[in-house]
Amino acid sequence: MEEPRESAALGQWNLQRRRLTVLAYNMLGAWAQAEDVVSEVGENLLKLDPAAAQQVRNWPAYLTTLTTRRAIDVLRSAQHQRTEYAGSWLPEPVDQQELPEDAAVTASMLRLGVLFLLEELSAPSRAANVLHHALGYTSVRIAEVLEISPAAARQLLSRASRKLGQARAPSRESGQLSALLSKIVEAIRAADAGELVSLLAEDAVLYSDGGGKVRAALNPVIGAHRIARFLMGVERKNPGRTVFMGRVNGEPALLFRLADRQDVVAIEVAEGSIRTILQVSNPDKLWQVGSRWDPLTG
Repeated sequence: MEEPRESAALGQWNLQRRRLTVLAYNMLGAWAQAEDVVSEVGENLLKLDPAAAQQVRNWPAYLTTLTTRRAIDVLRSAQHQRTEYAGSWLPEPVDQQELPEDAAVTASMLRLGVLFLLEELSAPSRAANVLHHALGYTSVRIAEVLEISPAAARQLLSRASRKLGQARAPSRESGQLSALLSKIVEAIRAADAGELVSLLAEDAVLYSDGGGKVRAALNPVIGAHRIARFLMGVERKNPGRTVFMGRVNGEPALLFRLADRQDVVAIEVAEGSIRTILQVSNPDKLWQVGSRWDPLTG
């Protein structure tokens, strides 16, 4: 009699699997870790007492709770390890084309710049932020998931709001981001430092993640002029790179390819200027970036 109940529980898990993976990814910033978290949740369902399984009235909510709690545990350990990381630790880009055509999944995917800022939060605060902004959970519901009081949940959300500022604001139109990315490539290829500087906020910051596997800036590059010199220097050292336009985490991004090296570049924009550039070059984080990107010519 137990097998049908286990099958029913795993069936619910299978139905929710990709949504749960996106949830865990939003908390961890690493797709493989997110998949491991969700797999562990599935394994634990095999141990679920049949009587307890019969009491579950809302499987999506139940599985969200299990995934969130396990992701918090993993994140706490990961945050300690990331302090030893070589250079800037950036989230792993997720090629939107690799996700199923599910509006709920797509809408809950947080953009790369937001995930990067979430790294500054504690694990519970990050979980509260993701549950609230990605899934629309109220402070009362968050309190139930995190096993804290509603007041404590509101405090976590308030803390996250102060830390993130306007970063959670809806992203700019895709057309604007695509145009700015194209202009970056044009300026780099033309070695036009003036044009490149004009695209950047004066206090713009570039973060580069090579993970100790490939050459990258170990420290953030701060200021429009320094970033322009850095980007043009990279181009001079890597002539003949092929450049593609695609989407990661729901936003337009660039993909530079030369031999066996790949660099994914995403940007954050405020008031028409580029404020943040995120360059992910660590090959361990680009394993699932697809090939269905449009080449930029010129």
